[in-house]
Amino acid sequence: MTIDAKKCPICDNNNDCGNELGDPTCWCTTQFFPKEIFELVPGEKVDKACICKDCLQKIQ
Repeated sequence: MTIDAKKCPICDNNNDCGNELGDPTCWCTTQFFPKEIFELVPGEKVDKACICKDCLQKIQ
């Protein structure tokens, strides 16, 4: 299985993660991600790609 780090591991849409683009000040670095959101990530995708803004907003 190939994991695309530019796609959200939950919904497979673009995650707009600046870290992947070399921007250490990505939007995700200033956000709180509740523990529950990580339970939605399939095991093989954990720590492989950032969760997108839409998925984060849905769980907040």
